[in-house]
Amino acid sequence: MAHASVSVPKAPFVVLRGPLRDLLNRWQGNAGPRAQERIWINPSRLTRIYTRNPAQTPDFKRRHSGMVIGGDWDQQTEPLDQSWKIAACLDHFCNGTAWPDTGIYDEMRRMIARNGRFDSCKTEADIIARYQSIDALYADIRNNGFADQTVHRFGAPRLPEGVFIHIDRAGQPIFGAIGNHRLAIARALGLVAIPAQLGVIHRDALRGDALARYRLRPDDAMPKRI
Repeated sequence: MAHASVSVPKAPFVVLRGPLRDLLNRWQGNAGPRAQERIWINPSRLTRIYTRNPAQTPDFKRRHSGMVIGGDWDQQTEPLDQSWKIAACLDHFCNGTAWPDTGIYDEMRRMIARNGRFDSCKTEADIIARYQSIDALYADIRNNGFADQTVHRFGAPRLPEGVFIHIDRAGQPIFGAIGNHRLAIARALGLVAIPAQLGVIHRDALRGDALARYRLRPDDAMPKRI
């Protein structure tokens, strides 16, 4: 069995993860990432999802946001369409397939049977209510746009929740497998820019100031008309 090439460092206290990480990264100047940093991505250009398998790869979660880590973790990816949540959402919203017929209820039942609880669901009623709420979220984003819940804290824009995005050694985005439904809805609606939470960034990406392109909202990156 393959083993993770990189262990995930742990901060001593949850409340210090953000400030301590920012201080650790500050020596890299403005190019250094911030914990829970808000970045901007084009959902349609995402093609890979990080393989979250703790037995084989570092299990990056939100508490690791803003870490700079080298090694080969960024090579552990799969095609984005292999995410069963994203595939089911696109089938439902783009093709009009009923939720039970997308296969997602079956997957949820399997995960609940294995873990006892999954995505806050324990029963069939929970599953149905869960995907009714996803329908409501889709309608809200379609009618009102993708909400930007950025907060400005410790001198930087932070996004406590949201679609989770890693940056690989070449400066390319990898979906971090958190925020599947929101990402799928953005793709189904053809959105070209959404706020996302920075995950882990590969050490090599900072050499080319890779974060600069993600820190600007696409409108801000366009030349201004005079």
